[in-house]
Amino acid sequence: MGRIAGALLLGLSVYIVVDAGRRLLGFGPEAHESRVGMVVTAISAVVMPFLGWAKLRTATALGSGALRADAYETITCSWLSLTTFAGLILNAAFGWWWADPVAALAIVPLAVREGLEGWRGEHDESN
Repeated sequence: MGRIAGALLLGLSVYIVVDAGRRLLGFGPEAHESRVGMVVTAISAVVMPFLGWAKLRTATALGSGALRADAYETITCSWLSLTTFAGLILNAAFGWWWADPVAALAIVPLAVREGLEGWRGEHDESN
């Protein structure tokens, strides 16, 4: 995947923790119901996994490290879309304003793992 992609995923993880933490502590806006947001996020949650796996297959066929890194980022984004969708649904159904930032925090372990693997070069073509 490469150090740059790994660093980007680690940076994304830090951003998610800071943003979700400040919202859970009452700093910043609470999530509000958005039907358009739910539709866009649902479409993303369905399309992104297929796009990520297609990129990964293409990267393997081409031997492209850059496309491989992009594929792993797309797969991570698909998980982020799924957790975001879950948070939006819980907020809309039950008024749980805190579900959105908690759902965002659920993706942090995956993003950190992928970021560290990328930083260490564990997704390189030689593996």
